[in-house]
Amino acid sequence: MYGRYGTFEFTQNGHLEGAINKIVGHLYSEHTAVKVDAALALSELLDHEAAIEFIRPGLGNILKIFLRIMDEIDFEDLVNALRKIVDVFEDDIAPYAISLCSKLSEAHVRLTN
Repeated sequence: MYGRYGTFEFTQNGHLEGAINKIVGHLYSEHTAVKVDAALALSELLDHEAAIEFIRPGLGNILKIFLRIMDEIDFEDLVNALRKIVDVFEDDIAPYAISLCSKLSEAHVRLTN
């Protein structure tokens, strides 16, 4: 639901934070489809400043999870979601740049072979 309608305006930041907590929890699911849907939903919520500030402290863990999911499944929408995260957190991404570049180049090689 949040992946589809996450760009709607939220009047209560508490609701948005609760949704983000649940979505981040689903990134750890044992089911690949659940993880992918959670990753896509999380990127949709990045249109909200409150969501960005709530996610910022856990950015490193979220990036690691994204990269793990991308190891499991090659899906262009995941790459687009990761691109949005990188765009939104461009000032915070430097500590993770090497691992991101490494994983993305591995994915590129897998997809082109």
